[in-house]
Amino acid sequence: MKKTVFCLIFTALLFPAFAGTTIAGVSVGDSVSYEGQTFNLNGAGIRTKVILKLYVGSLYTTSSVTDPQPVLAGPVPSVIRLDIISKLITSELMKETIEEGFDKAMSGNTVPLRKEIDDFIAIFSDEITKGDQFTFVSLPGTGVIAYKGERKLAVISNDRFRRTLFTIWLGEDPADAKLKKAMLNN
Repeated sequence: MKKTVFCLIFTALLFPAFAGTTIAGVSVGDSVSYEGQTFNLNGAGIRTKVILKLYVGSLYTTSSVTDPQPVLAGPVPSVIRLDIISKLITSELMKETIEEGFDKAMSGNTVPLRKEIDDFIAIFSDEITKGDQFTFVSLPGTGVIAYKGERKLAVISNDRFRRTLFTIWLGEDPADAKLKKAMLNN
């Protein structure tokens, strides 16, 4: 009997460890499902700029990675999720920040992907508030599907765009090096 009670208590104490994690008040799940695939949490962290905490960024993959190349170049399908945690994030600020990310990822030459970038940035046109969630599903060889909450906002069928978008967070010169490290579980 004592052994059974001990096992029940031990299991109850361990169970929350398997229910995901919480970062800056955001519940980050162990897995997500999109487009008929399940993606497991690879890593997550907070995007900061100067001293401001802007959003929780999470990377979900179909197989665990510590090197970004399988995600960027393929073949690993992945998801980047942004959970807005700052009241300072507005539609205009998000558009500017994403535009800067593309500019940086493409060394200033955004002309080859201008249409796709404009289509993608348009998903940030509606008001953005603390608690909003944006999800970008990367399907190597196909492109990106963008969601706000559960609502599908855009499908951009361009693999070069997909790679460039994910380079913003996982490239050699990412938007936030600490966030990249956290997403890659390093």
